Amino acid sequence: MKIGFGLAAATAALALAAPASAVNLVTNGDFEAGNTGFVSDYTYRAGGNFSAAEYTVGNNPRAFNSNFVQAGDHTTGDGLMMIVNGSTNLNDVVWQSSNIAVDGMTDYFFEAFVMNVFAAAPPVLTFTISLDGGVEQVLDTLSVPIQTGIWNGLSTSFNSGTATDAVLRLRNAQTAFGGNDFAIDDINLSITSIVNPGDPNPVPAPAAAVLMALGLAAVGGARLRRKA
Repeated sequence: MKIGFGLAAATAALALAAPASAVNLVTNGDFEAGNTGFVSDYTYRAGGNFSAAEYTVGNNPRAFNSNFVQAGDHTTGDGLMMIVNGSTNLNDVVWQSSNIAVDGMTDYFFEAFVMNVFAAAPPVLTFTISLDGGVEQVLDTLSVPIQTGIWNGLSTSFNSGTATDAVLRLRNAQTAFGGNDFAIDDINLSITSIVNPGDPNPVPAPAAAVLMALGLAAVGGARLRRKA
């Protein structure tokens, strides 16, 4: 019983500590504030969808276009998401963040949840970044499965180097006119670890370090109790 209690206490402490390492630096990444906190090359439509390269922020893809799947958002199932009729222009930015302050020599995790909303030509999203206003860099290009109504977590990572700010972008490498319709939700940027120059072993983000320490403490406590 004592061993179980020690592990349970450590697990509870880990759960409390975990959110500190997962603070989302993206403004309105869940779109619950509506059409704000980001920019897009696409045309915003508050009502129905009329053509390619248009988007809205709503709670149901079908309300934007009657051909789209009926589905809830990723965050809660009844909140808001960005709903997109894809562009045929490869250069159009689907979503772009505002300037985000970043720490130097730090590893970051960049994620977005994407859902195909029409059963043809699913999107292929390119994750890019500009550090300190520099040249846009491609981080990764990720395909979304053709199945509709399913949220897919797409993610990549990068190191900030000496930069102090970043601009994130999502572009769509799918240029088909038919299909190419999707929804985006819960865009996230968070710290994964802090890198010390000259040290090949990164320092875990604060909460991760707490998790590690508590885990070791729980194991040590369990061993002591076994001896007793």
